[in-house]
Amino acid sequence: MAVFLPLPGPLTYLVPPELAAAARPGCLVRVPVGRRQALGCLLAPTDTPPPAALKAVTALVDPEPRFPPELVPLFRWLSEYYRYPLGEALKTILPGQAGPARPEVWVAATQAKDHPPGRRPSPKARLILDFLSDQGPLPWRALTAAFPGCRGVVTRLARRGLLTLKERPPAAPEAAGDVGEPAPPLTLLPEQSQAVEAIVAAVARREFAPFLLHGVTASGKTEVYLAAAAATLAQGRQVLVLAPEIALTHPLAQEFRRRFGDRVALLHSGMTESQRLAQWRRLLTGEADIAVGARSAVFAPLSRPGLIVVDEEHDPAYKHEGGLPYQARDVALYRAKLQEAAVVLVSATPAVATYYRAQTNRLTCLTLPRRVTPQDLPEIELVDLRRERGSRGLKVISQPLAQALSDTLARREQALLFLNRRGYAAVLFCLLCGHVLTCRHCSVALTYHQAAGALLCHYCGYRLEPPETCPQCRSSLLKRYGIGTEKVEAEVRRLFPAARVARLDRDVAPHSGKAVATLEAVARGELDILVGTQMITKGHHLPGVTLVGVIAGDLSLFFPEYHAGERTFQLLAQVAGRAGRGDAPGRVLIQTYNPEHYVFQTVRTQDYQAFYEAEIQARRRLGYPPFTRLALLRISGPDETTVADAARHLAQRLSRHLAADPDLSRHVRLLGPAPAGVAKLKGRHRWQILLKACGRPALSRTLDLLPHLFHPPAKSKLDLTLDIDPGNVW
Repeated sequence: MAVFLPLPGPLTYLVPPELAAAARPGCLVRVPVGRRQALGCLLAPTDTPPPAALKAVTALVDPEPRFPPELVPLFRWLSEYYRYPLGEALKTILPGQAGPARPEVWVAATQAKDHPPGRRPSPKARLILDFLSDQGPLPWRALTAAFPGCRGVVTRLARRGLLTLKERPPAAPEAAGDVGEPAPPLTLLPEQSQAVEAIVAAVARREFAPFLLHGVTASGKTEVYLAAAAATLAQGRQVLVLAPEIALTHPLAQEFRRRFGDRVALLHSGMTESQRLAQWRRLLTGEADIAVGARSAVFAPLSRPGLIVVDEEHDPAYKHEGGLPYQARDVALYRAKLQEAAVVLVSATPAVATYYRAQTNRLTCLTLPRRVTPQDLPEIELVDLRRERGSRGLKVISQPLAQALSDTLARREQALLFLNRRGYAAVLFCLLCGHVLTCRHCSVALTYHQAAGALLCHYCGYRLEPPETCPQCRSSLLKRYGIGTEKVEAEVRRLFPAARVARLDRDVAPHSGKAVATLEAVARGELDILVGTQMITKGHHLPGVTLVGVIAGDLSLFFPEYHAGERTFQLLAQVAGRAGRGDAPGRVLIQTYNPEHYVFQTVRTQDYQAFYEAEIQARRRLGYPPFTRLALLRISGPDETTVADAARHLAQRLSRHLAADPDLSRHVRLLGPAPAGVAKLKGRHRWQILLKACGRPALSRTLDLLPHLFHPPAKSKLDLTLDIDPGNVW
């Protein structure tokens, strides 16, 4: 069994006779580990117990399994590939580890017109009653989020009969609601039909079949995998669909519910544990046979999946940062291989490594070269900011973009403005001594947020009131530098005071519900201009949007990452694809200081193939994926000197072992050690070592050395974390 502790491998226990009938693979149990009790999951029975006397399972926490036996090989591979303890991995993956799903308490205002005798409700009680009368019944957690500390007031109102408290089975709120009449399948274009036929044929063969569905924005990629899903269900198989962000799972789940009704279960980390477990159970029992969700839904408990879809497969959000560092796209591929399913990676801008696999015949490429909407791809123009400098310096919105916005508003059409940085100003610094105000816990500059009237750290949440003088030289010459979405919103409101303007970023929409509500308002035509971060770039169908403006196209281009060009191209191409999806043609303006760069030129011509050719040559020349495999070793601790010394010693030992092995010295390169890009995070200093290997065997042999080479001093509080196939190497 896998114990939810950082142990090197599974343990074997004796199942006592009184539990034998109910204990099955996937069941949650309590077992003794040393002198304490721990939770874990049963994996499989064994006929060859170890020679030592076995301890017995103490209790069966839940007789209902958390996963089918078919998923055990996937979990074992996950632990081995990412070199992460199996029990800790399952602790991350599985919902409801406290036991069976419990009903949720819902609160509702009574319909009684006459209040029972007694004193009048307090002002806070009246607010709660009015809120519930307007909103209708709400789960307890939603009410306490709106009115913190309201438990006593609610209890008193319930005693007086003004509120009712009832238990309901937990349900996913985003999956609820009226989805209208069942949606019939759309008529497919010939290239869509060919793609569906290829996928369905692979599902029917019941063999592993990886596909790349590469289509321009608005080319009907969703309709292709909806049709393939219908055929898969007709064959008695199940369907798993992944989206990169929680906000995108809502419209996707609604689309599937319109087509397939209540057969859809929704899974994502924004749900409560009870909600997740209830949806998980629906899939386990067969009540639902379609799982739609974000990254973690790749582990949905489906025993016979025939089709796995990874939408927007290029998105970096599929890589889990911290804890179990899995890449959901790669897990989906391996799961499809284990369970003999078809897997479809979907994107208008595929990851370079994915497209390379298609070019080398390790994936079958299905191409959708044209839009299914009335309009062609939007016209894209580059605004050279070097020519836009005025006497007062560069403006946030250039003259060409301001004119385009004015024309769009005059035609009563909508616009999106994209800037992938939230806040009002990037930094606050001293003009006299150059001091930049930074986070006390992280080695990053604090971002100024005007609405909050504070400097905030986007990594740990540290907050600082803006000082009147420089903390270093006591000068009053403090200046804000750089721009964020908050400043763009303010500039738009200044230029177009009559326009209906909104902003969408993590500051104004910390959860998916607010983001969905804002995007739905755009779709209904209730907003004229939406300013946002990458939350607005992908997966959204907004027919009224005809203009997209990119405020700072260079922002991610020169980031210290080997894939900075790739991510810049993807972001720009995706946000450009939001324009012109309705009856009117679209237009895109990208403000940049580097219009000659191949990324901007290929975005302008919307030529993914040309971008890929330029990018793959650079990867081959510099020895980066897909031509090498990467592993990032990161050492962290509270003392900077101790961390740096430990990183140097580990690098020296690794280098000596590589040099002593002719095969490893030819196939593995060590880079570093060096401080991480964010050298201090949440109070811990960080150094790192990057390993580049030609092939996985050489990388695995090198990583096998780590337990023998890393021996931190006692009480140093040093941690060594390992990230296989890192999404970020800084």
